Amino acid sequence: MVSNPANMNEGEFISYLSNHGISDTEKKKNGKGETEIYFPCPFNGCDDDRRTRGEELHCSFNLSSCTYHCFKCGEDGNYVTLRKFFGDYEEYDAEHKMNRMSIENKPERSIEQTARSIHRKTREVVRSYFNGRGINNDSIDRFMLGIGEFGGRHGFMIPIFDKLGNVAYVKLRRTPEDEAAEVMAEAMGRNNQTPKYIVYPTGSKLLLVGEDQLAKSSSSDVLICEGELDRIIAIQDGVKMPVVTGGGGAQTFKDEWIDSLKSIRNIYLCMDKDEAGENGFKKLAQRLSDRIPTASIYKISLPFKDGTHADLTDYFTKKYGTADELFSKYAKYYCGAKPIDVSQFREITIDDIARVLDLTIKGNYENKIIVFLAMLLTYTEKLQLNIIMNAESSSGKTYLVNEISHLFPEQDVYSYGNTSPTAPYYNEKFKKVDKDKIEYTDLERKILIFEDQPNPQLLANLRSFLSHDSKKTPFMLTNKGKGGKNTAQDSYILGFSSVFFCSANLRIDEQERTRSFILSPENTEEAIRASVDVSITRDKNEQAYQDWLDGNEERNNLKDRILYIKNLGVKYIDIGDDEYLKARFYENLPFVTSGTRRKVRQFMALVKGIALLNAPFRMVDGKIVATNDDIDEAVKLWGVIKEGMSYGVAPEILNFYKAYILQAFLAKKELDETAKGITQDELSTYHYDKTRHTPNFDMLKKVYIPTLKRAKIIKYERDEDNGQRWLIIPLVFFDDNSGVDMEEKN
Repeated sequence: MVSNPANMNEGEFISYLSNHGISDTEKKKNGKGETEIYFPCPFNGCDDDRRTRGEELHCSFNLSSCTYHCFKCGEDGNYVTLRKFFGDYEEYDAEHKMNRMSIENKPERSIEQTARSIHRKTREVVRSYFNGRGINNDSIDRFMLGIGEFGGRHGFMIPIFDKLGNVAYVKLRRTPEDEAAEVMAEAMGRNNQTPKYIVYPTGSKLLLVGEDQLAKSSSSDVLICEGELDRIIAIQDGVKMPVVTGGGGAQTFKDEWIDSLKSIRNIYLCMDKDEAGENGFKKLAQRLSDRIPTASIYKISLPFKDGTHADLTDYFTKKYGTADELFSKYAKYYCGAKPIDVSQFREITIDDIARVLDLTIKGNYENKIIVFLAMLLTYTEKLQLNIIMNAESSSGKTYLVNEISHLFPEQDVYSYGNTSPTAPYYNEKFKKVDKDKIEYTDLERKILIFEDQPNPQLLANLRSFLSHDSKKTPFMLTNKGKGGKNTAQDSYILGFSSVFFCSANLRIDEQERTRSFILSPENTEEAIRASVDVSITRDKNEQAYQDWLDGNEERNNLKDRILYIKNLGVKYIDIGDDEYLKARFYENLPFVTSGTRRKVRQFMALVKGIALLNAPFRMVDGKIVATNDDIDEAVKLWGVIKEGMSYGVAPEILNFYKAYILQAFLAKKELDETAKGITQDELSTYHYDKTRHTPNFDMLKKVYIPTLKRAKIIKYERDEDNGQRWLIIPLVFFDDNSGVDMEEKN
């Protein structure tokens, strides 16, 4: 203890710091010639990142004024303030008291600051306590364990973190000394018992402990245990999946915590091995099954003799088994969705997929297969695709995409109608905070569907993200700060999504065309009739229709296969024979342009999607490897869409060109070899003869002709012989499945 703070000397202050675990100090003279002692900031960890002694220290204590200041976080005060911070609460007599106005006026420290401070002051006796319970020093630091006083109650501190990784409140556990004193008091007839645990601040909303780990994970598995220390031990000893606990046993597990697990496929419960633990398990398992019917619930039976009171901590500290054995040997399916039986799978083709999809989507063979494979590729590291379903209103484009999405886990699909250009950046569903406390947008392995007419600026804003140039796509947003002042915020999008735009705007920007598959639903009379038949069957008796659909074995097997693939956590898919892939790609490429680099990536994505579909049969040394059969299957799709992809034109427009503009011109040329093109009236007459209705002239003039002209499939110019007329002049024909320049042909 310092004898007289007003005349403090260097040795006394350094000794005081040393008593509190701070030995790294440096003496300096300030501009007034006063001595200042620099030491590591104990308040907010400003010097925790120092790698070696000798690096700059930020906290300074002036021996003349007995005041301190941290030049990094701004903390300041005097010697009394410092003693209170370190927990030294003894009173001074009048001779030693100092002005405490600065203490009384200083804002109260946050619960997180206090918890971090207490953790940093953790002494060996405290570490020994946790070490004795099997928790090593790395875990003590990782979970900020310590001992301190909150609200007049002294105990071992376990901070509880919210999903952003901030300390929301702390749990205090009685120390062994407290427990011993209460046993002694009880033996002497005095009942002074206090609760084993208390929460501080009092009245804090209790959280699912581990929701911060859950928020950062894309795992489809989770382990629920009884207590916070069980959770820490499980993570420390190698459990890879998120581990969560309510902290008060299975009986106190809240419904809102269960709802936060709705994206989980496999839930493992490990309760204490006693009567209360068994009863709590049964009730919690049933509640989980009722609220999350898509989850499989597993019971972990700890390998202890009946009648033995034991918990998860005992399993690990007494070496009854490893983390892997906890699940492979002691976990058994209990209730909920039945586990996926991989033995039911067989190797399938895209024709098999089309047959299942045909239950609800008639025709549209290539469209529905490509959309399905794009959604399946969601469950890879960076093979996700962008799809623009481009067609006139009421053509079924949104129905096709949404109907296929029903095969995929509900929690992975996000479907939106009207969306503002910056909405994806602000959506709280996707917000997370990284280890550097930067708030980012997590779009990893998600299926995003933008229905109706997406705002063109939305597509423009997402260009970098859709390009897959980097797993972290940086962006900057402007937000209103205090006082209404605009402030810029740096952030990033993490990962990639499968993105589907359903647009009636057939004019697509060049940059979006090169980043996306452009598809259009079939609009033939046969396809329309088949779609109408499905609608009648469904709407006649919706419940009977849904029961029939839910009972279809092939469809259910496909949904199981999707879940199996999701749970694989696939990163990469290799191509087995790249020379064969090159040959098949080039023979199905009308011509080479600067956009061919993106086209080959799209073609390879189809190949890899088909290989992923058969993942159980494509494993080679732990990796999925695409075969030549997968390449041939991809060619079946590519051969139909390659023309539209090469020209960057929606299939609906290209099909109109081939069926009506080109054919009307060829028919005219048979009668007049000198004909250069056709007029809109001639096109209208031909179209009416074939379909019994006229084309939409507004759409033809504003969309079809400009799009075909931009793609250099037609020219549109005044007739030299009659300046009052405009001619549509075809430049490309498609008689052999390849685009050929008409002038070269002639």
